[in-house]
Amino acid sequence: MVNSFYIFSPLLFYVVFLRASLDPVLNLTKIAGIGMGAVLNLVVVCFFIVVCFIKKFELPKSFFKVWGVFVVVGLVSILISPDKLTSARSFFSVLTYFAIFCLTYYFVKTKNDFSNIVKLVVYSSVIPFCFVFKEFIFPEASITKDGFRLFASFSHPNIFAFYLVLVISMCFYSFKSKVVLFDYRFIYHAKLILSFSILCLLFTKTRSAWAALIFVFVVFGVLSDRKYLLYLIILGMAAMLIPSIQDRVLDIFNNQSTVDDLEYGESLNSLVWRKIVWAAAWDYIIEKPLLGHGYDTFSYYFLEFFPLEGNTKFDAHNAYVQIAFDMGFIGVIGFLIIFAFMFVKMAHFYRIDSPGTSVILGLVLSYLLVCYSDNMCFYLSYNWYFWLIMGAYFYMPLDEEQKYSEKNERNF
Repeated sequence: MVNSFYIFSPLLFYVVFLRASLDPVLNLTKIAGIGMGAVLNLVVVCFFIVVCFIKKFELPKSFFKVWGVFVVVGLVSILISPDKLTSARSFFSVLTYFAIFCLTYYFVKTKNDFSNIVKLVVYSSVIPFCFVFKEFIFPEASITKDGFRLFASFSHPNIFAFYLVLVISMCFYSFKSKVVLFDYRFIYHAKLILSFSILCLLFTKTRSAWAALIFVFVVFGVLSDRKYLLYLIILGMAAMLIPSIQDRVLDIFNNQSTVDDLEYGESLNSLVWRKIVWAAAWDYIIEKPLLGHGYDTFSYYFLEFFPLEGNTKFDAHNAYVQIAFDMGFIGVIGFLIIFAFMFVKMAHFYRIDSPGTSVILGLVLSYLLVCYSDNMCFYLSYNWYFWLIMGAYFYMPLDEEQKYSEKNERNF
C-alpha cells in the first residue's frame, strides 16, 4: 500500500498506521501519566535523529525555516516553566509533529509517494471504524452529558471528529486531484470510507469539526467548483431536520450569558464559557507577552485567574490563546510561520492542480479555524496524521525530474 514508506522503515510505517487505533491499549499502560504512548513518541523522535545522523546531518534549510521559531521558543518555554517536567513531557509531543513532518523529506520523492501517504491515512480509519460498530451495538459506554457521542478508538469524541475531517478531506482529494493520481480500486474504497466517515462525524456531535468540514467544501466550492456550495446548502438544510444536530447548533445561540452570571450559578454553553476564560487569561498573557509562562502552563495557573468553587483546572480550548499564554506572542508567530510556508507551497501547486490544491488549502484553513475553539496542539494521534500529510505535501516535487537534478538541496 505505502511501498516507499514501508521500505524506508517498516517500524515507522506500522507505528503511524496503527496510531489511530492504539489509545485504548496505550491508556491501559499508563502509570503516573506515563505509558507506552510516551515510548512511541520517543521512538518517532529517535528515529528522526537516527535518520539525520545517517544523512550526516546534511539537512535542508526548510527544516529550520518552517519549524525553527516554534521549536526553539517551545524549548525555551520549558526552561522558564514553573512545572518543567509537565512542560517537557507535553512539548515532546510537539517534537513528534516536527519529526513526522520532516521525515517525509526522506521518502517522498515522487507524486506517487504522496498518493501512498494519502492511502496510509485513509486506510488507517478501518480499525477505528470497527470500534464504531461496537459503539452502535453497545451504546452505553458512549453516553455523555450531551447524549450519545462516538469515540471510536480515540480518547475523546472531538479527536475522533477532527481525524474524520482529515480522512474525508483526503478521500475527497483523491477524487479531485488532477496531478496526484489514484487507482480505481482505491477510489472505490475512498468513496465508501468518505460516506461512512460523514455519518460518524455527525454522531460525534463535535460542532467545530462540522464547521471545519463545511469550510473545506466551501473553499473547494469557491476556488474550484461552485456547485458544491449548492450541495452544502441542501445538505445543511437536511441535516438541520435531525433533532440532535439541530439542538447542538442552536445551543450556540441560546445562551448569551456573561461572566457576572457565574455568580448566580447559571449554566453557560461551551463557547460562552470559553470566551469568558480567554478574557480572564488576558492579564496573565500581557504580563509575559514575549515568551509566555512556560509550555502547557495555562492549566497550571488556571485557578489563579479564573477561581472556581472546585479544584478543576482547564486548558484554554483555543490554540492561539494557549500558545500566547504558554509561549508568548513569539510562539504564536512561530506557529503561524509553519502555515505561511504551507501557503507558499500551495500557491505553487495551484497553477498545476487547482482542484487538489483547493482541498488541501481548505483542510489547512479549517485547521486554523478550529484552533479558535479547541486545543488542537494537544490532540496527538490526530496531529500525527495531519502533519504527515502536510510534510508529504510540502516535500512533494512540483517537477520530479527537476527534483532529482537538485542533488545539493536534497542531499541524496
